[in-house]
Amino acid sequence: MRVCVGGTFDIIHEGHEKLLAKAFEIGKEVVIGLSSDELVKKLGKKAKSYEERRQQLENFLSLHGWKAKIEALHSIYGTATEENFDAIVVSPETRKVAEEINEARRKKGLKELKIVSIPYVLAEDGIPIATSRIKAGIIKGRKRTKPLLVCIASENEVKIDATKEVFNDIFGYLGVEYESIAIETKKQPFGNEILQGAVKRAKEAVKNADYGVGIEAGVTKENGIYFVEQYVAIADSVGYITYGKSPAFQCPSWIVKELMKGKEMKEIMPFKSEEERKKGAVWYFSRRIDRKHITKDALLMALLPRNPHVNFEKDC
Repeated sequence: MRVCVGGTFDIIHEGHEKLLAKAFEIGKEVVIGLSSDELVKKLGKKAKSYEERRQQLENFLSLHGWKAKIEALHSIYGTATEENFDAIVVSPETRKVAEEINEARRKKGLKELKIVSIPYVLAEDGIPIATSRIKAGIIKGRKRTKPLLVCIASENEVKIDATKEVFNDIFGYLGVEYESIAIETKKQPFGNEILQGAVKRAKEAVKNADYGVGIEAGVTKENGIYFVEQYVAIADSVGYITYGKSPAFQCPSWIVKELMKGKEMKEIMPFKSEEERKKGAVWYFSRRIDRKHITKDALLMALLPRNPHVNFEKDC
């Protein structure tokens, strides 16, 4: 099998090693596209010269006993849109490029490439290892060297406290700092709007942080039954987003009717005090668990894929 793989390879890290290892595992002949100086500049990156990177890559290949043809990439597609390759190996962040390459090949009447995507290699902070993070001095190998900054896209006290408790429990040993910002989303989300709202919040929050946390609650309908659910989206500085949701409970019809009129849950529920309001509808109906409890559950679910010690994703 003839396999292609590409990259800038400015600092060769564990993610690159996994990428190349997969290429040599499945390929009898491997061609590595190395970004030219012109392409690096065009992409707005800063990197060592092409010749320095090429020599560094050759040394790395030799160290592992791998032999490959290295050719300069003058565009993000290189020669993959026209040469007789069988497969392309990519990371999650470059999978879209591989799909665009296949689209170009289809238009030319060429066979599509098999896309083999390797999972991210995570640092100890649950965020993918990336050259930009190494250069910024945020990580060294897999080790975190600076406190973690988490931005919560909410000014809701319950959501903020739940996020702090979960992140402190998992990443507290690294040192965690917190910020919160107000994000305007749909007043009363239904169905897909819930997750969309959580993602919107997370993406806004992560712009100047390591992690952005988006939490959104709403009503979904399954088999004619309405459920109250809470979704969490956690975005990181590399662009990786993971998701989770809380346990759901059946929403009473009298609440659904009021929600359909544009009211919010907090306006409908007959809470007797501010303390009851903070505990939420789930506490009102259960008298056992509160909103903070299920928010923490959703946050934990969203952080499951970020355990660097567990093989959560597989090559595909």
